[in-house]
Amino acid sequence: MDTSTNPATIYAGTSARSNNAGMTWTPLTAPFGTATATAIAADPRSGTLYAAAVASNSLEVSSDRGQTWSATGWPYANSTITAITPTPAALYATVQNTQTSAFVVKLSPDGSSVLYSTLLGGHPSLATVNPNECGPSIPLECWDPSIFSSQNYASGMALDPAGNIVVVGGTRSADFPTANPAQPANAGGADAFVSVISPDGSQLKYSTYLGGSKNDGAAAVAVDSQGNVTVVGETSSPDFLGATVPQGQYATGFVVKAVAGRPAITAVLSAASFQPGIEAGSWVMIQGANLAGTTRTWNASDFVGNNLPLSLDGVSVTIDGKPAFVEYISATQINVQAPTDSAIGTVNVVVTYNGAASAPATAQLQAVAPAFFMAPGTNYALASRLPDWALVGNPSTAPAKPGDTLVLWGTGFGATNPAVPAGTVVSGAPATVATPTVTVGGLSVPVVSSVLTTGTAGLYQVTVQLPVNVPTGTVAVQASVGGVPTQAGLRLFVGVQ
Repeated sequence: MDTSTNPATIYAGTSARSNNAGMTWTPLTAPFGTATATAIAADPRSGTLYAAAVASNSLEVSSDRGQTWSATGWPYANSTITAITPTPAALYATVQNTQTSAFVVKLSPDGSSVLYSTLLGGHPSLATVNPNECGPSIPLECWDPSIFSSQNYASGMALDPAGNIVVVGGTRSADFPTANPAQPANAGGADAFVSVISPDGSQLKYSTYLGGSKNDGAAAVAVDSQGNVTVVGETSSPDFLGATVPQGQYATGFVVKAVAGRPAITAVLSAASFQPGIEAGSWVMIQGANLAGTTRTWNASDFVGNNLPLSLDGVSVTIDGKPAFVEYISATQINVQAPTDSAIGTVNVVVTYNGAASAPATAQLQAVAPAFFMAPGTNYALASRLPDWALVGNPSTAPAKPGDTLVLWGTGFGATNPAVPAGTVVSGAPATVATPTVTVGGLSVPVVSSVLTTGTAGLYQVTVQLPVNVPTGTVAVQASVGGVPTQAGLRLFVGVQ
């Protein structure tokens, strides 16, 4: 209905119009021949008429109420318009949904419940399809697999060593979700994709397009023990991944090997206090994403004599440009011993995994950075009672008691005599040059010794004697070296004698 006239003009599709409430009808010139219009609308201010039809894949406009028609320049020839809405600011066309999405569903081991489920895809592509020998309405070369016409599809899946789900397939979407991509945009037509989803389905850890200016799709994926991803598929693009690909008459298979995303560092902390500030030779925790493809701690075969390993499973770390010594790796956390270094101040930390280096993160390298290790999942000091070395002092163990001799385990307590270079196993029990002061419940307690632990690296044991008048209950424990204190909020559970 066109309300710009009085009385309003009624249209019966694109076949006729009436100016007198349907009493008489004037035939119109059909804009699409015998094709039926899928949508028609009149501008309520000017009476300009718009119409669309399936067969024409076109949007036509008439300024003389349907007597003559002209094309609007609608750019999406492979779309079907189902509604037209003229407004003062713009003309809107609603397009029929041609969306398909890939999906990933994780079931419980017995198949009785869905642990998580997610769609994987972007919006449908409305790009114009150039005619080819297969016909103008098919966005493919004749030799392309028919699945290349799908908007989004999955064709393969594998698990990496960390339990991440690696999914490959194809997409025609311009906004397929990406994360740390090697190729951030669709290069044309259908592109392959590689996506990595966290084990619990909560995070898209990596996702990239793989393709060229024509149609490309992944067929299968495999992941090796190092986390390297190998994708196979088919391409009709002469410029697949920016390379020159001889095509001949038909499509070409491809094999791509990739690492699932560059490492990304989010924090560099003391491995004991989980707070900023590290010391050369101290234990350091690096947090982030895509840090490794496996989860493990070093073992005897990783050592060369008494020298600590500089890498594990393709993962290495530098601090201030010097190689650190790698003790533990996982996708989100690495533990290393910081290398020997005389520098003080802000330094860069870089993680390299299978040749891909992270952007530098910064850490504060200090002359001393004392910190006590804590019982797992608590803020209680990790303490052993002598002479039996039993763990004490937290709610899951026996309490420490007045008169006990305790070893408090820590890192970053400074230089020793003799000096021990980072990266080597300690022999003997070299004492710290500066003896720390220690308080328990606010009371200064005698320090029996402060030494590096034989047979370890970077692990200090500060041995103290609890006085008979030490406060009991859950009390604060803190040490200080050269005016630098250990972390605040650390506790020790002291029972009555």
